[in-house]
Amino acid sequence: MSIPTDSDRELLTVVATMRAKPGKEDELQAALAALVEPTLAEDGCHTYALHRGTTDPAEFAFYENWTSQTHLDAHLGTPHIQKLLPLLPELLDGELVIRTMRRVA
Repeated sequence: MSIPTDSDRELLTVVATMRAKPGKEDELQAALAALVEPTLAEDGCHTYALHRGTTDPAEFAFYENWTSQTHLDAHLGTPHIQKLLPLLPELLDGELVIRTMRRVA
């Protein structure tokens, strides 16, 4: 299996991690899963994959690849992301952490 950065090391990789409040795991998963289809249709999105912890089911992460920071910035302003943001204080235990990276190997 290949990933987009196998052929294009200039893609921006994003790892966004978060933790659900106790009892909110399934609600958070549903809210995050609803982002996948519209995000994959966005210009500049190569990968947008939601993951859930195997040993800690309250832990969630998105693995993403974007053509550029400009495309990621546009994503963060989309209606589906903006609709989610006000829900996060009720669903998250702690902060949403977004890290941007470039593949080096």
